[in-house]
Amino acid sequence: MNITDIWNFLLVHPLLSLLVGAFDLFHDFGIAVVLVTVAIRLLLYPLYVTQIRSQRAMQELAPAMNDIKAKYGSDRKKLSEEQMKLYKERGYNPATGCLPLLLQMPILFAMYAAFLQAPTLDGSALSGILMPFVPNPLSPDQKLDLTAHWLPWIRQCVQPDGSLLHGLGCPDPWKVLPILAGATQLFASVMAQPANQPKSDDPQQRMMQSMAYYFPLITVFIAWSLPAGLAVYWVTTTLFQIGQQYVVTGWGQLPKFLPFLRNIPSPGERGLRDRQAALIREAESDMRARGAIEGPGAQAVRETRRDKRDKRDKTAKNKRRR
Repeated sequence: MNITDIWNFLLVHPLLSLLVGAFDLFHDFGIAVVLVTVAIRLLLYPLYVTQIRSQRAMQELAPAMNDIKAKYGSDRKKLSEEQMKLYKERGYNPATGCLPLLLQMPILFAMYAAFLQAPTLDGSALSGILMPFVPNPLSPDQKLDLTAHWLPWIRQCVQPDGSLLHGLGCPDPWKVLPILAGATQLFASVMAQPANQPKSDDPQQRMMQSMAYYFPLITVFIAWSLPAGLAVYWVTTTLFQIGQQYVVTGWGQLPKFLPFLRNIPSPGERGLRDRQAALIREAESDMRARGAIEGPGAQAVRETRRDKRDKRDKTAKNKRRR
């Protein structure tokens, strides 16, 4: 078994099985792509929530990171120690933001491979790759119908080799889906930035902020000539991401460009206010508890010690004058 067979066995064929199963229920390949995408996002929901919170925490740590780099920039060992100390104090783990991305990229590549293979599969070939619980909706010589009936402008296309493709196996001739993929990505990227963006002199942090605006253009460029089904997947997963960010962290910097959103509070923002209020109440409670434990007697002891210390300093000063 070579690497291609392993890749197909682990990701591409299971993904095709899910798409065929959803197609068998709704007889629309576009709906099948949307449903499978949502199912994948729901399955990985906890990881993506962790990623969103990790990204926001990293942005909020930027000022403290700048101070550490300014103080220990010439001492790499001390710099690393102080950074790890800061991460520990704030409960931040850099690795948690990378795992969802590591999972998302193979799924994206597998979806691309699935749209390359799907037009070539007939019922006979499909029987050999479907999971046991997924029924085969095709007769042995029948091909998969990749049509999305709610996207009527995407019908069929001729490949450079002369072969005929149809439905979501073709690039979008009007380029609506690639532009929509870029627009939703821009919306999500701006939303991912905190409402009060901390100032940072870190070149890496500035580059990440710039990528929030460059990445949507890259998305349009990539989706421009690829199968339209891949753009449907990308738009769906980004819309899910937007909803997720709304629930977890709120609108981010979007109200800066869309002022009416300031009047629409999000669960994430309410949760942040509740956590901040809880921290304030906890701090006030601790202060009251310390005052109650110490009491007036402890206060008198501190004042007596302070008087003795002042008297001792005054005596020492008079001796020096003599």
